Amino acid sequence: MDVWEAIEKRRTIRQFTGKVPEPMLRRLIRAGSRAPSASNSQPWEFIIIEDLKIIDGIAEQKGKMEGLRGGPRRVAIEQGLYKNSSVVAICIRKGGLATAAAWTAAENIALAAWAEGYGCVMSIFGGEYKTTVEKLLAVPDTHELATVLALGVPEGIPPKVGADRPDFSWLHINTFGNHG
Repeated sequence: MDVWEAIEKRRTIRQFTGKVPEPMLRRLIRAGSRAPSASNSQPWEFIIIEDLKIIDGIAEQKGKMEGLRGGPRRVAIEQGLYKNSSVVAICIRKGGLATAAAWTAAENIALAAWAEGYGCVMSIFGGEYKTTVEKLLAVPDTHELATVLALGVPEGIPPKVGADRPDFSWLHINTFGNHG
């Protein structure tokens, strides 16, 4: 699958039937490490998480955080994200423009995964939930968690939710609101 097709067809996958084999997982992470970063600073660190206790702890924090806005159904969905999947955390050095680099790395991984027939979901954490996950992963004070990815064989391909905005309705020329 070429990159344009992957961009057009990629969907967020929340249920998996199997993990990504380790050689392919490393290849996907390598794709993440080829993302652009300010002055080629490469501020990312990737953690492959295999310990089920850590994965369960991450799922618990995600469920608690999402339960605040979505109730019990959302908790169940979020806690199930990591079942039958390969779990990878992306951490970044604090400061500078590292956040943008983390997300370009995550998108490289997601697109490469899709092109290889695997799905991906990106999880973000905030506040006390992020702090707890950082402790579970032993992230040093010099770094912070950017995202946790679940990657694997999709249980199915969900339909696209909603319609895309019309092409270029989101484009402005020189100033916001000037559509040219």
